[in-house]
Amino acid sequence: MIEINLIPKRKKKSYFLLYSLMFIFIIAIFCSTVLFIQIHSEKERAQTYEKQLQQIQALIEIENSKLTDSEKTSSADILNETINWMNKERIDSVPLLGHLISLLPERGFFESFSYSLNGDMQLSVQFDSSREAAFYLNKLVKSQWVKSAKIHSITAKEEETEEEQQIGDAKILPRYSAYYQLSINKKYIKDLQAEGGNE
Repeated sequence: MIEINLIPKRKKKSYFLLYSLMFIFIIAIFCSTVLFIQIHSEKERAQTYEKQLQQIQALIEIENSKLTDSEKTSSADILNETINWMNKERIDSVPLLGHLISLLPERGFFESFSYSLNGDMQLSVQFDSSREAAFYLNKLVKSQWVKSAKIHSITAKEEETEEEQQIGDAKILPRYSAYYQLSINKKYIKDLQAEGGNE
């Protein structure tokens, strides 16, 4: 017996396309998830770094402000100490010069002088003779205003006055310049000035 089937055979459904689409969809979701996690992790790391950077900057600013304050304090302290030291070491120079001038001979004159706060003084004095320069040194050494005194040099220089020019052939006597190094007795002078005295 022969069977004849006139009904067409049904084609088998192909699931390949469906499986492919599902596979691609799953891969896309997986990649998106991994990418999202990485981006989120990088953002958190960046925020952490930014917080750390802000903390470091804040610490730096605090340290700088401390340093600036200490520098200001230190500079102010140094300035105040210097001013106090200068006020303590300073002596009234007018009575000192008055005393040194009072020791000069009649025709002795200061040419120049310099004084430092440590009590050292340099004098350049003009005399009629080298003997007067020696006498002046002797008076300086004996003075209570002076701790020590010495002559560095004596030089002779010829100077013509108007009277000498009128005389003509008259002998011109040289003048002498003596250079002294003094050490001032600051304690004695301060005590004297504190008492209001002026010897």
